[in-house]
Amino acid sequence: MKTKRFLLGLFSLIFIITSSCKNENDTIDSITNPKNAKLKRILGYSSVDSDKPNNILEEYEYDEKNRVSKVSSPAYQDGKIVGIIKYDLYEYNSKEQLEKITSYNANTNSATGFINLINYNFTYSNDGKKEKQYIEYPQIGSFEYLLYKYSNDRLVKIEKYGNTNQLESYVMNEYDNSGSLVKETSYGKDNQQYSYTHHLYENGQIVQSDVFAGKNIHIREIFRTYDENNNLIILESNELSLVSSSVSYVLKYEYFEE
Repeated sequence: MKTKRFLLGLFSLIFIITSSCKNENDTIDSITNPKNAKLKRILGYSSVDSDKPNNILEEYEYDEKNRVSKVSSPAYQDGKIVGIIKYDLYEYNSKEQLEKITSYNANTNSATGFINLINYNFTYSNDGKKEKQYIEYPQIGSFEYLLYKYSNDRLVKIEKYGNTNQLESYVMNEYDNSGSLVKETSYGKDNQQYSYTHHLYENGQIVQSDVFAGKNIHIREIFRTYDENNNLIILESNELSLVSSSVSYVLKYEYFEE
C-alpha cells in the first residue's frame, strides 16, 4: 500500500483536469487569476460542470515571506466546515528551501486532539537540488526514504528505500528535446516494469497524462485545465480499468486574488 501511495505521489501528485480536447463551459473559460497566484484551497467535485463541492481537500496558509506555512484538510459536511481532519506545518532552512513538513492527524485520545503520524525531511545539494526525502513515522518508530538522481541538471531517477535500507522500487524519468518531462516509468526492485505515465504538453503546460499498468494497459487518463495566466484551475482523473481500486474524481483550485 505504501508503494502504491508513493508511486501515485510521484506522478506529479498528478492533479487532474480538463483536457484542451474537451468542451469547457463558460464558467471555466472566464476564470482568470493573477500571475503566479497563491493557492488558497483545493476542492473536490462530482463532475467538471458541478458548482457544489463534495469536500475541501486542502486549505493553504502563508507566512510573511509568502511561503506555504500550513496546509489543512477540513472535515466538510452539508456545505460547512465542521472540524479539521489533519494539518501539515512547513519549515524552511536559511536558504529558503523547504526543510520539513510535520503532519498531524485528528485523534480523540490525544490531549491536543491531534497526533503526529508522519514527518517529511528534505536535504539538498550545494547547487540547490533536492537529494533526499526522509519519511519518518514517529508513532511506530519506522522510516523510509527517497533518493533523487540527476543528469545534466535533470531529475532522471527516484529511488525508494524502506527501513532496512534496501531498494524497494524506483522511477525513471524521460525528457524531450526541450527539457519537458514526457514519461515516468516505475520499476520494482527486481527491475521489472509495472507502470508508466505519458505526459502531453500545450503551451508549456501538461494538459494530459495517461497512466498504463504493466507495459500497455491504459488504466487512467488525467486532464488539466489552466487559466490565461497558467494557473491550474481544474483537475480531472478518469479511471479506465474496471478492476481499479481507485475512483474517478475532479478537483478545482481556488487562488487568492492578490
